[in-house]
Amino acid sequence: MKISFLFLLLLIYNSTCFAYIIKVDLFNQFLIKTLVISPIEGKYEFTTEKGTVHKLKRNQITYFTVVGDSISAWDSEQYLGLFKTISFDGSARQNAFKIEPSFPALSSRYYEGNLTLTTVDQQFRITNWVDIDSYLAGVVEAESGPNAPYEFYKSQAVISRTYLMEQISRQGTVDYKIGDDVNHQVYKGMSLKNPLIKQAVAHTTGLIIVDSVNNLITAAFHSNSGGQTLNSEDVWLKPTSYLKTIADPFSLEQRNTEWKDSILVDEWFSYLETNGIHLVDDVARIDNLFFEQPLRKKNYVYGNDTIPLKKIRQDFRLRSTWFSFKPDGNQIIISGKGYGHGVGLSQEGAMQMARQNYSFLDIIYYYYKNVKVIDYRQVVK
Repeated sequence: MKISFLFLLLLIYNSTCFAYIIKVDLFNQFLIKTLVISPIEGKYEFTTEKGTVHKLKRNQITYFTVVGDSISAWDSEQYLGLFKTISFDGSARQNAFKIEPSFPALSSRYYEGNLTLTTVDQQFRITNWVDIDSYLAGVVEAESGPNAPYEFYKSQAVISRTYLMEQISRQGTVDYKIGDDVNHQVYKGMSLKNPLIKQAVAHTTGLIIVDSVNNLITAAFHSNSGGQTLNSEDVWLKPTSYLKTIADPFSLEQRNTEWKDSILVDEWFSYLETNGIHLVDDVARIDNLFFEQPLRKKNYVYGNDTIPLKKIRQDFRLRSTWFSFKPDGNQIIISGKGYGHGVGLSQEGAMQMARQNYSFLDIIYYYYKNVKVIDYRQVVK
């Protein structure tokens, strides 16, 4: 076990209360200037850098607006002041609050734990201090939806916990930044739609995935592999011992197994020229209207020229890199398989495995090779 990994575990592990608290930046893809916060469970108060303390009743609404590099606060009865930092602290056993950004106007979200408000570049930085398993339940719901099988939820919980801890380990335990969007893991607050999700997270508390030398893995996952996963180096350059291409029949005949799209012929020719593939005659132009990919490839190749398929996918906003195409009039019809980058666990495949009575460990060991599932709490005892 790497020393940095052990330090990570010790720093976030509290042996007295068995709490695993992390910080998550909320709404980090939005430029929020005004928001409304109200407690919905437990007891809250908020403190400021000036030492002022305001006790909050359940459902009491407080308004906050960014003014320069400060935060203006008021409730329904009075102006509360101008502050640099505001910290919401819950003192009951269970504490939860509601946030509703009003500029820009966004839907309300519900969170457990505590909250800190500061400003960066004249906008809010909103940080949720939350127990890891409460956070993970929210992540599993946001990433997987409320209607998946129980064993799948357990596998997703272990994967999401591993992904989180690998991110913190790589960035450092003091200054790490975990957002709530697709650049990290999607987190839209408390898990409220299916009680099985919280049960699955609780059943797998502390479980993480490590490689053959006990290092945290990068627990990549995607929606659907289309029937074959990719090596990590096919997408992110760096090879690993555990993110290896496999045949994935469990992902067949699912919602995102197959898809279709189209682009204009002239748009495709212009794209090839822009990316260094020069079509010198009509034969070359015709050749480049047909592309077959019976098995997953890494690049689109013509002669000595190549374009990474992940670039084509990104530029044309396609569902995956596994596609073939042929012309139809002035269009190119694209027939694709799978959804997402194709590395690691296929969520729809894993759900199908769970429906066929495979356990969460079966699922993990199928999609990640040469790995072990361990309880990190046992490592630090």
